[in-house]
Amino acid sequence: MNRFILILSLFFCFLDSKAQMLEWDFGFFGFADNHEYSASGRVSPTLIGLQFIPEVGLLADSTHRIRFGANILHEFGSSQISSKITPTIYYNYIKENISFYMGVFPRAGLVDGFSKALLSDTLQYFRPNLSGILFRYEKSNIFQQVWIDWNSKQTETQREQFLVGLSGNIKAGDFSFKHEGVLWHNALTKKHDDNIHLQDNLAFTARVGLDLSPHVKLDSLAFNVGGLFSFSRDRGIGYWNTPKGLIAEGHIAYKSFYIHDILYIGEAQGIALGDSFYSESKYNRLDLGWQALNRKRFSAKLALSFHFTPGAIDNQQTLNLRYNIGAKHKLKDNWY
Repeated sequence: MNRFILILSLFFCFLDSKAQMLEWDFGFFGFADNHEYSASGRVSPTLIGLQFIPEVGLLADSTHRIRFGANILHEFGSSQISSKITPTIYYNYIKENISFYMGVFPRAGLVDGFSKALLSDTLQYFRPNLSGILFRYEKSNIFQQVWIDWNSKQTETQREQFLVGLSGNIKAGDFSFKHEGVLWHNALTKKHDDNIHLQDNLAFTARVGLDLSPHVKLDSLAFNVGGLFSFSRDRGIGYWNTPKGLIAEGHIAYKSFYIHDILYIGEAQGIALGDSFYSESKYNRLDLGWQALNRKRFSAKLALSFHFTPGAIDNQQTLNLRYNIGAKHKLKDNWY
């Protein structure tokens, strides 16, 4: 409630600005994600649904933005019109190389590019919004971002949970240094059993990359290699579990087709919100994809993924469609 009052106060303060734009957006995100993981003994759900994402707000002085809306999820096969409604209400500051968000704001375009080892790609389906704060600094060769997502408030029966994320990329010619990290904190309920303990889970990657795209007749040819590290602790037990390993990645794209490959070799990871395949000591993921459309307002992607683990080959088929329509309308001075 305090956050809501703060955002409303900022909203009315901005009405005194000279340059005001009324903004609206209607977004659609459709997904079909079929997992065939029985070869490795994993759960194999089929996730099919759509999200309707309306937003309306005010942009003042091309710097301050306030938005209100919702993300309405419908899963196919559900008898309910809406499987889940997530409110959207946030303040956004944009100035030169700095972006700042506070409130409940969409994940898409901000943190959906994280390594799947740290954040599973299914989060975009069922956790479409972040609840917290995000700060981003971005220039031509430098990108740094930090955010916090408050997942759950402590109650008599509900744990306090939050997630902190950090990512960045520094480029120098064809080379780059990329890092990503997440900290998941799983606290206790107000009333809890003595056998339930507070949990901490930290994971990060650090990779050196080489982008050869400007030197070849392909649309993209890039590679990176580095380490994947995690630190997890159940405070009732006391000691830290610290698995580590080597992670390498390659991407080749020509026109609308691409091949993406990820290889992990090391100790079995136990990353709280990451892809479960990284719990294997050896794992290779191969994506064969078709980016049918990739425009500002509309994108469509189809991919066939193979997951190679010791003694098993699983597969996955995904289709993602995203469409946005919106407009801006200049408001007259002192219209209120």
